[in-house]
Amino acid sequence: MHHDKTAKRQKITESWDKFATSVRDLAEAEWYYSKSQLCQYFKLPDVIYDFPTKVVGLAFIPPIFYLSIFNFFGFWQWFLNVKTEPWIHLPSVERHIFGCNPHQIISRYTSPLLDTLAAIPYLVHFLLVLMYPPYCYLNRKRLGSLEPTLRSMWCGGIVCALSVLTQLFFPTAPPWFNESAVYNAQGMLVSSAFNEAGFQRVDAQYGHLLFHEMYSKSPITFGSFPSLHVAFPTVILMNGSWIDWKFGLFHVCLISWAALYSHHHYLIDVIGGFMLTFFTYQVYHKIWNPFRKYYKTITRDAIVTEQLDRLL
Repeated sequence: MHHDKTAKRQKITESWDKFATSVRDLAEAEWYYSKSQLCQYFKLPDVIYDFPTKVVGLAFIPPIFYLSIFNFFGFWQWFLNVKTEPWIHLPSVERHIFGCNPHQIISRYTSPLLDTLAAIPYLVHFLLVLMYPPYCYLNRKRLGSLEPTLRSMWCGGIVCALSVLTQLFFPTAPPWFNESAVYNAQGMLVSSAFNEAGFQRVDAQYGHLLFHEMYSKSPITFGSFPSLHVAFPTVILMNGSWIDWKFGLFHVCLISWAALYSHHHYLIDVIGGFMLTFFTYQVYHKIWNPFRKYYKTITRDAIVTEQLDRLL
């Protein structure tokens, strides 16, 4: 009896797989036919027909979604009617877990040299999102395929999007705010420090308000948890580092230290950035990889690869 049920269940599964495959093949055939007709109508080169439009477009969805939330953060706060007052209890949570606030220990001794060293990865961070996917494409032979390029955009975009969504619905105050905020008797905020935090020493040292101008334009003030400054370098480390994994690990450690030293983040924010990236990549590799099928198409079909190289 049990064997009959198992065999019946297996037949149902096989039938469903055949049906799903047929539907997918039919949809893809319709897609390629429509694209070929479009190319013929507009007299476009054959390379346009062979370009994997769907998979590249899919890779762009998470970054576009992230940018739509980040750049219009104030609008989404108003539209969704979410609270703008930050949760200020991260220091208490951290003391309960670690018995101290590690950022206060790390920043106990400051110097112009350490300030400059901490500023470097923060300045580079703003270029990472733009520089890393093109880097993966240009180094596709060393990385093994074009798949790391697509994966960096997909997973990196998801990590960034989940970070800003957390900061939208659960705003958290960073160390510089909690340590400088002054409230009146009614509990209303009277004043607080500028959000460049410890990097104001760098501005004073070099006589240019670089960090002040940069952070004053940021749409997000209360985005302590999780640390996106740590999360995206971790994306690079897990996806395929600039030089090798040792350099990638050094980059992650350096910006983690800089985040604590500058009072931009708590240690729990740094750990949150690690865990978010790790979870995203586990889901990608073990549950759903939207580029698995196209991995073979892009990397092993010499004709398509050659045409992609000519186009991109």
